[in-house]
Amino acid sequence: MKNDNERVEPIELHRNTPIPLYYQIAQYIRRQIDSGEVKPGEQILTEEKLQQKFGVSRATIRRAISELVYEGLLERRRSKGTTVSRPMLEGTLQELCSFTNEVLKQNRNLTSKILQFRTFRAPGKIAEYLQVSPGESLVFMTRLRFVDGEPVCVEDWYAPARYFPGLNRSYFKEEGIEQSTYYVIQKHFGFRLHRAVDTMSAVALEQEDAKLLNMEKGMPALLRTRVTYTVEGIPLTYVIGRYIIKLVVRFVTG
Repeated sequence: MKNDNERVEPIELHRNTPIPLYYQIAQYIRRQIDSGEVKPGEQILTEEKLQQKFGVSRATIRRAISELVYEGLLERRRSKGTTVSRPMLEGTLQELCSFTNEVLKQNRNLTSKILQFRTFRAPGKIAEYLQVSPGESLVFMTRLRFVDGEPVCVEDWYAPARYFPGLNRSYFKEEGIEQSTYYVIQKHFGFRLHRAVDTMSAVALEQEDAKLLNMEKGMPALLRTRVTYTVEGIPLTYVIGRYIIKLVVRFVTG
């Protein structure tokens, strides 16, 4: 981490070239990251220190940082300032796979914290996804998922209560494969899963999710909804997740 009390050595920018100043500053920070001078998880200099270093306006510094945030090299974390991004978690569209399996296959440490667990009456839209009557009892769970100690996902999970008698939060462990909802519903309730329908889009984080994910409100995330079906074609679960991940799409050629 950069020490805010250390002396800032000024750097002269090329002001008589067509290369924008913000781009020159972004390139300087990029070289620091590439060389390992500033490591993943470490803070870069504050905006004030960068202003002193380059002799430019705050707006120029913010544009340079925004460029690197957009590229995924930097991230703005609540209470941590602007830090170098850690290696991004990758998700794929190659197979029916739980988020738990996707992470564990990458040899990353995944843990889960249940924030809510209750039953409630199905509102119209969710009832439609799960093909149940509006007002039918659903099991609902909200979880915060951590990869290597960092929060990366807020996940809302819905399922018709009639399929899962006695289901409670104790079924889901904080670590290992037993935190997987797929593992729990197959092992403890005997369902055989066949396919899932995913919908994905970009979303700006709302205040509550941003706070949980230690991000600033409005930062981009991946919104992923999934309906999972049994071999009999029954829509068994509906999940809405807000993820800080990189999605990799692999096409099968034939």
